Amino acid sequence: MKADGENKVGPNLHGLFGRKAGSLDGFKFSKAMKASGIVWDEAMLDKYPTKPRKLVPKTKMTFSRLTKQSQRDNIIGYLKDATK
Repeated sequence: MKADGENKVGPNLHGLFGRKAGSLDGFKFSKAMKASGIVWDEAMLDKYPTKPRKLVPKTKMTFSRLTKQSQRDNIIGYLKDATK
């Protein structure tokens, strides 16, 4: 998750917090993600993994739901540190 890191299966997450979903140059996002209006912050990163396709119907993102709060808290904490 370096500033100049590559996109892979998903987009590079460097600078994730405060970034509009679907806006990173060089990654092919779904039309649904680009049009979602989501801005990534702690609240959205807590909500999105519980029901991604409900929040962004027709998203290409495949993701197993994270229903446990402790798992989401751990991921958010990690991302806050690793994506600076």
